[in-house]
Amino acid sequence: MIKFESSVYSSISVKKETLFAVDFLSASRFCIREKTSVHQTFLNDYLMIYIAAGRFTLFIDGDREELTAGNLAIISPFTSYKGIVDPASSAGMGGSEFYLVEFNCSNFVFFPLRKYIVLSGANAAESALDELCSRYERYKSDAYIFDVLLLETIFVAEKLAKKTTPQQQLAEQVQEYILQNSTRVMSVDELADKFGYNKQYLGRVFKAEYGTTLKDFINIRKMALAKKLLVTSDMPVAAVGQFLGWQDLNQFLKYFKYHEGVTPSQYRNSAGD
Repeated sequence: MIKFESSVYSSISVKKETLFAVDFLSASRFCIREKTSVHQTFLNDYLMIYIAAGRFTLFIDGDREELTAGNLAIISPFTSYKGIVDPASSAGMGGSEFYLVEFNCSNFVFFPLRKYIVLSGANAAESALDELCSRYERYKSDAYIFDVLLLETIFVAEKLAKKTTPQQQLAEQVQEYILQNSTRVMSVDELADKFGYNKQYLGRVFKAEYGTTLKDFINIRKMALAKKLLVTSDMPVAAVGQFLGWQDLNQFLKYFKYHEGVTPSQYRNSAGD
């Protein structure tokens, strides 16, 4: 369980003395190739559902919601839900992929939530959910890390649930683009051309929303993926570099060592100790 004073997060508009505790319970990732029904379940805890690919028909206390890729749903305790996954209705998508996360929350202060909420454009949550499920499958004892990753997804939902300014929407679009294109080399100049803004302005908007520069965010995302691949796969170092957009192995080695202080091979070996 992780406890916070809500004033730590400026995005939460509640009284300073309000406290909340988030307690991660479980996480699962599913890839469905055949039509499958999720049996009706009465929830004692909160349930988060994120659709990475395909379609998911969700029934909540008689209401029906059609979820598609990028949709995030959060369902309150003391409600009943069931679902139908039908990959046949997702032609060309190769099936349906979705995440289920159960958690407790002592005081859900993030945004109004009655029985449930369905949010679109929540792709920014996928990276944290993928990391959460991967860690949960391998390590059952990283309780604090589980809670932090869970909070990251809730904060994505919070931003979507609240009205945002055009500048915030732009920053979120840029972040989503970076997350979806992390397997290729990109630059701030390229992002400025892509979104049609001066790079200084785009950088200011992004930093105001996420507290970091565009260049640093790109580097952090790249390094997180590189380290994950080095630790969780047996891909050769050259293949990891190519997967992340570097055709020249030496450039990837220099990039990695500049940011981590060690070579990719040294990082892989130390992580295995």
